[in-house]
Formats: sequence, C-alpha cells, structure tokens
Amino acid sequence: MQIKCTEYRAEAGRYDGRHTYAAPLWCYIRCMRKVPVAALLLVSSLAFAEPAGDSLSRWITIGGMRIHYLETGDGSGSGPTLLMIHGWCGCSEDFRPLMLALPSDVHAIAVDLPGCGLSDKPDIAYDLPLFLNTLAGFCDARGLSSVVLIGHSMGGQVSLHFTAQWPEKVEKLVLIDPYGLEGEQAPWRTLTNMGGLVDLGFLLNNRLFIEWGVRANVVYKGTQAVVQAIVASTARGILGWAGARSTARITRGVIGTGVVNDLLPGIRQHALVVWGDHDRMLAPHWAADFVSQMADARSSMVTDTGHMPMAEKPAEVAALLEDFLKD
Repeated sequence: MQIKCTEYRAEAGRYDGRHTYAAPLWCYIRCMRKVPVAALLLVSSLAFAEPAGDSLSRWITIGGMRIHYLETGDGSGSGPTLLMIHGWCGCSEDFRPLMLALPSDVHAIAVDLPGCGLSDKPDIAYDLPLFLNTLAGFCDARGLSSVVLIGHSMGGQVSLHFTAQWPEKVEKLVLIDPYGLEGEQAPWRTLTNMGGLVDLGFLLNNRLFIEWGVRANVVYKGTQAVVQAIVASTARGILGWAGARSTARITRGVIGTGVVNDLLPGIRQHALVVWGDHDRMLAPHWAADFVSQMADARSSMVTDTGHMPMAEKPAEVAALLEDFLKD
C-alpha cells in the first residue's frame, strides 16, 4: 500500500531552518481520509507478536510495573553508569547500536519508560511525574547513586526535569537532539489538541506508516538496515491495543508540556548537546539555545545525520561520549 501525502510535502516545504518539519502522526491523521477505513482496519488488525527480548534484556518491577531495560558492559571501568532515556514513540532498542559501540568496560543501561517498548502498558495516565518517579525508583532499585544521564528527544526533556529534581543523582548530562524548549515545542502542540484523532491514529497505525514516517522524518542517510531497525524498535512499543493507548496518552500528557527553559539556568552539571545536522524533526539550530542557557555545556554536530545520530552513526556518537567522559 502506498499513500501519497501532498499536505505533508506542502507543509514541510513552507518551514524554514528555524522550524521543525511536520510530524509523521500529523501527516498520517490528515491522510487517513484518503484510504478506505476497512483497509486500515485490516492492516492494523494483523497480529503483532511482541518480542521477548534477548541476552541484553533485563526486567525490574518499579511501582507495580514491570520495566524492561537493556544492559551492557562489565562495569570494570572507573566511570559511572550511563543511563539512557529514549524519545517519543521510541524505546531502549534505539540505543542498542550505541551501547554496542562503547568499550566493554563501560556500564550502560537503556530503559523502556512506562507504556513504551517492552515495559508494562497499564490503563493509567502517562505524564512527566510518572516517568520521573519511575526513573528515580529504577536508580534506587539498581543502586545507582550517580549516573551520566543520556536523553534523546523527549528523553532529553525527561532528563532535564530529572536532573533539576534530583541533581545529586546526575554526574553529567548528555542531550541528543533534545526536545522541550518553548519555541521548539510549538509545532508539536498540534498533536495534543487533536483529541480522539490521536487515539484513532495510533490505533490504526501499522508498520507501513511507521516506515514511511522514519524515512520521511527520522533518518537522513540511514542504510536499509538502520531504517528497518528503527521501524522494528518503534513497532514493538506502539503497535497493538495497549501500545496504541499508552502512546496516545503520552502524546497528550507529555508532548507540549513541561517546558524546560526555566530549568536550564539551574543545571550545573557538565553537559554535552549532540545533534544530527540534518534533523528534520527538531531543527539543529536549537542546540545553541540549549547550550547558551546552561552553565557548563558544549555542543557537537554529527554530520550527514538525522534525528537519531546514535542509530545512524553509533561509532561517532560513542567517540563523542568517550571524550566527554574524560572531561
């Protein structure tokens, strides 16, 4: 099934360098009227077998929820644990290429937030306090007194709120194509105002639309293997009834909320802002805005890369992290 979305291309073409491109979901919802509903229901009703994880997978119960995470490294190094937080519609799998590119003595953990990836998706409200309290509980349960916190996209927003609330738990901070500044949020607030259409959009979602969105907005020069890995990691969390429900609630409860501008001046940790120079989801110019408002921060652009540099160029991002950890 191939769907031509002229509205998406037209709207994306009107944005200049200081604005984000149209979100895949926004485009998808507007294009749903072009496809017979019966066909969408047929595709979306195909059985989706949620993967059971592999040798890197771990589970822990926090706040009555079973939380999934990936863990690498033997911990023999002298540095703190790297704790990685994924973005909207993402999961811990987004960090797998980066984790495997790091030296074996670096202890790294990537968590599936509640309602995401392989973590539980209960019928509850999803908001920033839920994410923050779950991460704090995770650190306590794993005995992580201080971490290098790494947040991608929405995970950057979550990481900044976490650092502001529990500064003693964060030794250093890494933001990868982060989300959360006032002007940066504006185009995404459209999603939070679409009510039941957001629920319907995620309910009718399928791998075809996910791949379309990844190619259009997420990667820049990613190989077929990179694209399919991102599609698979996205599908594992948002397809199916429970995943669609939790993702829609996260969209309404987190996206467009929790502006970070007032938090940035209070962030005293040494910080690194990494950005793909061809990010079509969140414009690269925002890197300077993040850096300028924090006390001790610098930025690094990853060339020929889109919204997920840790997936498109994991070795380059790993090298940046290694240098940053030595500072």
